[in-house]
Amino acid sequence: MKKLSTLVLLMMLFTAPFVFTSCNEPTDDEYLAMLVEGGWDGIMDISYTKNDVNYPSTGTHVQFWNYANSTTSGTGKWCNQFGNTAPIKDLTYEFTWEAKDKVIYLHFKTDNNEYAEKGNMKIGTYVINSLKFTGKISTLDGSKSTDFELIHTSAPWDWDAYIIWYWDIYPFYPWYDPWYDPFYW
Repeated sequence: MKKLSTLVLLMMLFTAPFVFTSCNEPTDDEYLAMLVEGGWDGIMDISYTKNDVNYPSTGTHVQFWNYANSTTSGTGKWCNQFGNTAPIKDLTYEFTWEAKDKVIYLHFKTDNNEYAEKGNMKIGTYVINSLKFTGKISTLDGSKSTDFELIHTSAPWDWDAYIIWYWDIYPFYPWYDPWYDPFYW
């Protein structure tokens, strides 16, 4: 009888953490942040103007990184590429982002590495899933906006591709995280 009571007690001790642990569903903003994190390639309806000549964007690459201690915000880079006839090949902007009330707020850095009021944008009209991100990015007051269409090209939670790439290239540096490497850009 003593063995049986000891066995029951041990079973209760081992199952207690699972019984009293709750699994919270992610909020809408946490889910949006999980979807947006990673790399996106596509087209954005913008142009670069120099000497009264407009050069349309030929491609866009956006990278969202999630902060390690946050589930709804992070940093990123937004790069618009231009064709061979343009005087520049690309324009890259760094930004911080936050998913709040189902809207993605972007705060772009200025030339002097500060975040300015004029660099505040939002993506409030969008359709996003694990493969495609389309919508409209606009100023906070809605006075200026442009459309974009992006395809998901990389994600930190795509573990199969991430682990193979990570361990093939950096097998001796387990503390190194290539997602934050400036060389990646």
